[in-house]
Amino acid sequence: MNDGAHGVVAYFDSPKAILEAAYKTKERGLMGVETYTPFPVHGMNDALSIKFSVVPWATFVCGLGGFSLAHALQIWTSATNWPINVGGKPFISYPAFIPIIFELTVLLGALGTVAFTFYLMGMPNFKKPINPRLTDDRFALYVPFSTANGSENSVHSFLNGLGAEQVSLVTEEL
Repeated sequence: MNDGAHGVVAYFDSPKAILEAAYKTKERGLMGVETYTPFPVHGMNDALSIKFSVVPWATFVCGLGGFSLAHALQIWTSATNWPINVGGKPFISYPAFIPIIFELTVLLGALGTVAFTFYLMGMPNFKKPINPRLTDDRFALYVPFSTANGSENSVHSFLNGLGAEQVSLVTEEL
């Protein structure tokens, strides 16, 4: 095998094939397995034992912050800081507040989601993918070499036995 390799990648031709391969790698106990697919494959989270993300909770908290901030800002400006009686309406008029409340909720929810995702994952990686067809019609399963996964030969032969179109060593960064 190649000395500079840090993992093995197996290419599959359908979502069903890569899902079955992911389940088999889980059964074998391989660690650090990743899949690259052109679209989400239902059931892949279970196959790779991926836990539920906390990003939706961050979105909810940031959206709730935007909702609260919009309420507080409008009540303070219309009733406390600059009270102007316009047409006999009350100073705190919720029908007039609805557009601002909605907009600030959505804005802070979206910005919070992006910021929290960058905090968790780091900045995006714009390096060349291992195969340009992965964004079109190919599905890949990557297994890194580690002491838990066994030797290069055993991982390579295991992935060959899963019915992959092609199995190759990965020598450059993903």
